[in-house]
Amino acid sequence: MQAESQTAHGDTWTHLVGVHDTVADKLTLYVNGVEAGSAPLEANWYAGGAFQIGAGSYDGRPGSFFPGKIDDVRLFDRPVSAGEVTQLFRQRPLVKGRWLLDEATTGTPATSPDASAENRALTLGGGAKTGRGWVDNGALELDGVDDHAATATSVLDTSASFTVMGWAQSAGVPTGTTAVLSAPGPANSAFALRHVPAAKGEAGAGRWQLAMPDSDSAGATVARVENQQFFDARDWNHLALTYDGFAKEARLYVNGQLEEVACADVDGDGESDDTTCADRFSWSENVLSYKAAGGLQIGRAKAAGAWGGHQGEVQDLVAVARLRADACQDRWPRRGHRPEVAGRHLFPARHGR
Repeated sequence: MQAESQTAHGDTWTHLVGVHDTVADKLTLYVNGVEAGSAPLEANWYAGGAFQIGAGSYDGRPGSFFPGKIDDVRLFDRPVSAGEVTQLFRQRPLVKGRWLLDEATTGTPATSPDASAENRALTLGGGAKTGRGWVDNGALELDGVDDHAATATSVLDTSASFTVMGWAQSAGVPTGTTAVLSAPGPANSAFALRHVPAAKGEAGAGRWQLAMPDSDSAGATVARVENQQFFDARDWNHLALTYDGFAKEARLYVNGQLEEVACADVDGDGESDDTTCADRFSWSENVLSYKAAGGLQIGRAKAAGAWGGHQGEVQDLVAVARLRADACQDRWPRRGHRPEVAGRHLFPARHGR
């Protein structure tokens, strides 16, 4: 239990974690990321009944119903550490920025507003401007030479869990690697979401790629995740990257889909039957990241201290602190169905999840 000197406030959100360590025979309660109490407890029986949210179970019937709101319930099949509990508390899902990119000021330099409560406007650089788009009829137009947009300060802690998503369209067939989104350190981008064209002689529209180095140094190890599950970069494509700080896993969704294509292994020897075939997965484990120092960049990325990889049109960007993989799937319109927005509410829809 919480100590007698502590107060459980009923009119505010409280983060609760219960950990049962069957090796240490210890039960621990954490409140708002801090250990509130512990007690010895041996595991001596198995609970095989249904899991209850908002109620207890007494004499085979639910009871002690909770008179309030409960959100973001998670179960782990292992004891989490005190450090993980702290990160769970600190990295609750918060919208850290939303840029609709359908308007810009007429000042110098021009800016495009942030629709979130963070109020981090994007400063437009080069000749970047807003023009006709697809969602809400507005988009950021970039010439692929030096146009870009950026926030003045860092938006996300890229060393922890986060999600970034938006729509992108290339004005023509890209001939080189072009960056859609990035978050820079002094020398390199902590993440860069970009389009890589198909190699000479290859068929196809190229691939969207996520690159995440494990440090800002020249010798950093870079994890790369690619997704080819789209038709053409000249169409509007919905891109979303999620980084899970617990699992150290990075995922790249394109139009709501992960790419998971495994080569045939009919004989079951663990090797592809076709030696020219390579498995394609748009996710990667054991991905380490570092905290970006600079503002969110649209249309360019940094490498070896220099900007490059300028991109075409971008619109409707969202940055969320903490993992939101559910927001990346089943929330983009089918091809040929243009999204007409009749209203926008910035609280997350749960869709029964």
